[in-house]
Amino acid sequence: MRAFKFTPLLKSMIWGGNRIASYKGIAVDRSDIGESWELSGVKGDESVVAEGEYAGMTLPELIGQLKGELVGHAVYERHGTEFPLLVKFIDARQDLSIQVHPNDVLAPGGGGEKRQKGPYGLARTARRRCGMSWRRIGGRI
Repeated sequence: MRAFKFTPLLKSMIWGGNRIASYKGIAVDRSDIGESWELSGVKGDESVVAEGEYAGMTLPELIGQLKGELVGHAVYERHGTEFPLLVKFIDARQDLSIQVHPNDVLAPGGGGEKRQKGPYGLARTARRRCGMSWRRIGGRI
């Protein structure tokens, strides 16, 4: 399988900084970049292939063309062209709160857009930096 390069989506935040641009070697005239979305299937903010044969194609379009070859057959069967993860860098000039977003089972009828956030990045960094401990609820962290 070939590798794909996507154009990052830089998000301005009032708490943002300038470390993402310098880390990634991107020349920008802003100092409020709080997030760099590296891989996104979020409607309206889909990642776009930066170069090569598929340049200009959005992530959902790419998945629609390559299907299970790109994301795995089980993932494609379950999610279709919706990419189930959001991969991003965060740069905050000030301390931010840790937010916990319940899944659809724990928060039925919660309104808003349907999206689950897992503890994948949070568990490793928060535990190390904040001394937090995680308890299993229903077999999940």
